[in-house]
Amino acid sequence: MGRLSKGMKSSVIPAAVTFAIFGISLRNSPARAADGANPEGMKFFEAKIRPILAQTCVNCHGEEKQKGGLRMDTRENLLKGGKDDNDKPQQVVVPGNPEKSLIIEAVNYKNEDIQMPPPKKNVSQKLTDEQIKDLTQWVKMGVPYGDKPVEAVKKE
Repeated sequence: MGRLSKGMKSSVIPAAVTFAIFGISLRNSPARAADGANPEGMKFFEAKIRPILAQTCVNCHGEEKQKGGLRMDTRENLLKGGKDDNDKPQQVVVPGNPEKSLIIEAVNYKNEDIQMPPPKKNVSQKLTDEQIKDLTQWVKMGVPYGDKPVEAVKKE
């Protein structure tokens, strides 16, 4: 902290008050977006991403099962990442940067060693172009996530 000039009193003004005085909102600021909590991002997540995760991801990467040590049912779990073949921690998503996010590489099927969802009986399970575009946009947005964990859609 800097030194106070003679005669100045020390006062602490809460950041929210300071920002409000100057008309600055933290609600949609980059700092706020970095934690994945912004209203537009939450709407996008609920409409586009939650269904993808529920239908194609959390059966194998959820509360009951965590293939590769990866759990995707909450933002916190997703950001923890998984484990590589040598059991070392592996980051799966870099909020704001789809180019560095393994999840985007995996859904694009550009690497034979990591294709998600994985092919079944040599039949591709690759997501649609629209779903891949939405996931990429989601990562660019900072990986906003809903308040409730994603539950797997039970397959019959």
